[in-house]
Amino acid sequence: MIKRGLYRTIDSYLGECAKVHESAGDAYPFLRPEIYDALGFSPAYGELPFFDPASHSDETRRR
Repeated sequence: MIKRGLYRTIDSYLGECAKVHESAGDAYPFLRPEIYDALGFSPAYGELPFFDPASHSDETRRR
């Protein structure tokens, strides 16, 4: 089974990190970049799309 990263983001506690799929087990839901790379997740950390929750907060409130 391949463990996949979903996207890169900024977490208020961890800083920049990767949101990972629940199949990552204990790593779910967020991993720091160095741990993500050390565990060999796919795609590579630098290839993950970036999602900024701050830029989507206004959009979320309107729903």
